[in-house]
Amino acid sequence: MNKKHRYVDLHQISPGEILADDLLDKLGHVLLPAGTELTTSMLKAIANHDIHQLPLHYVTDPDSVEPQKEDEDSIEQQLDRVNHLFRHSPREGATETLRNYVESYRRGDA
Repeated sequence: MNKKHRYVDLHQISPGEILADDLLDKLGHVLLPAGTELTTSMLKAIANHDIHQLPLHYVTDPDSVEPQKEDEDSIEQQLDRVNHLFRHSPREGATETLRNYVESYRRGDA
């Protein structure tokens, strides 16, 4: 079994799920460290910080050939968001390098 993470909308998260990365506020302060088991009260507090998605751990079956449809949709949404954020950026230089890195990260290549 391979451990990976996925981004899940806050309203779809249940207590007991495990945070895959540090959760940071808008200023970069750590709200919750990676590995935290989320509780109902934590999920309510996170919503007050204008956070809409969380990176959660999940386990995949190495024998599975196709990723789950939900994961494909999540990745597609994230890539659409990257395209939206970079829509006015030049397709060259440092900005394009950053865009390529972010897309690679969102696809799980990095």
